[in-house]
Amino acid sequence: MNTYLNIARSRALLALAIGAALLTVSACGGGDDQQQAPSAGTQAKAPADAAHGTTHDEASHGNVALLAGVVFAAPANWLDLGSSGMRQAQYRLDPVEGDAQQAEVNVFYFGPESGGGTEANLQRWLGQMSLPDGGDVNAAAERDQFTADGMAVSVISVDGTYQAGSMRPMGGGDKADPEPGYRLVGVVVEGPQGSLFFKLTGPAATARAMEADLLEMVRGAKKSTG
Repeated sequence: MNTYLNIARSRALLALAIGAALLTVSACGGGDDQQQAPSAGTQAKAPADAAHGTTHDEASHGNVALLAGVVFAAPANWLDLGSSGMRQAQYRLDPVEGDAQQAEVNVFYFGPESGGGTEANLQRWLGQMSLPDGGDVNAAAERDQFTADGMAVSVISVDGTYQAGSMRPMGGGDKADPEPGYRLVGVVVEGPQGSLFFKLTGPAATARAMEADLLEMVRGAKKSTG
């Protein structure tokens, strides 16, 4: 009788030991398939990085965009509003102390053979500004040129009163009211699929804060390898 009890106890203890071992393996994550599977975040990010030709460090700088064969990463502190109409990308920066309005960067692309050319667009942007003393905006404007990953970049900037073009707002009505104390910065990047146009406008102090990030972003722009 004791022999049968001992055998039964041994079998029960063996079953408990096997069950405990299986629970331990399950809690630790199991076999090689689970350990090698990337996280959902890595799976979502890796294809985007590969298509844009960017590294994870570049992507972490902010919102990575690919337009007209050009990759750039908007600063993380910019509000990304996405695209709308002719604007392929739109960004906003909250006003700095002393300013009441946001500054904004709008990005335009009109195709490989469209857009009117670099100088024509720089002149058009200058035509939207006037000086308080009625002086020559073209003479007052600052200009710069450089290259980013082999792409020619032209920059123009000026302070004054901003009038948002000659077109009426959507829905009719009068033109937008002139905005004194504004700064306009226009950047043209001659990309592999045509020019990209970056237009920054806003109250002077906030615009200058956004301008520094805009130029850093453009200097870091790359041609897409995808």
